[in-house]
Amino acid sequence: MQEFDALVIAWCTFALFCGGLIKGTLGVGTPLLTVPLMALVLPAQMAVILMAVPVVVANVWQAFKAGRLQAAAIRFWPSFVTILVGTYVGVTILATIDEQALLLVVGAVVIASAIWQSSSYRLSLKPSLERPAGVIFGLASGIVGGLSSMFGPMLIIYLVSIPDLDKERFVATISFLYIACVVPWTIMLLWFGILDQQLIVLSALATVPVVAGLVVGEVLRKRVSDSRFQKLILIVLLLSGAAMLWRALV
Repeated sequence: MQEFDALVIAWCTFALFCGGLIKGTLGVGTPLLTVPLMALVLPAQMAVILMAVPVVVANVWQAFKAGRLQAAAIRFWPSFVTILVGTYVGVTILATIDEQALLLVVGAVVIASAIWQSSSYRLSLKPSLERPAGVIFGLASGIVGGLSSMFGPMLIIYLVSIPDLDKERFVATISFLYIACVVPWTIMLLWFGILDQQLIVLSALATVPVVAGLVVGEVLRKRVSDSRFQKLILIVLLLSGAAMLWRALV
């Protein structure tokens, strides 16, 4: 097994804890924060792959602990299904599409959406449009995630447009939908041999600081008001769009 310097281990542990902290507080943002931090001391591909086990554990943990899994499943199952379909489509066309152009377009859309949602003209989905929009955004999330591994932004745009989703329902719902993203992604990493035996062990160990941060974050979420929670989610959305543009341009 590859050996790591003590400082590298300490930094990665800190990065993973911070990723769990933001996940516990907001329900989103773990790879967005953790991968760039770990990529400062590890190869970028390894930083991404190490998140395979932690993101599965964190989302399953949060989906079940939220206590609203059944309600989320009944309400948002069309989105769940189309995420699976979109992920398959995205992975299938990965070799034939210009990923840079895709990330530029989607990154710009995500940033524009975050700015729009923070204005007085924000999108607010009527109940009759919730499921049709969920099908569209679920498919878009799967395709974009299958191509780039960035599943979250399109789901966030969709969920922040639903008026009655308070912070607890938001976290329960997005964790449920993320399961449709991260489980197939991890299986594909295993199938293609990218997540080998050594990386499986390291990824499993990486789960420990993520879960520790998750627990602390859940305590912090209880102290955050719904209005502030919405503002923090929009900040994460802006950062997601910026991350897409950065990946396209560097």
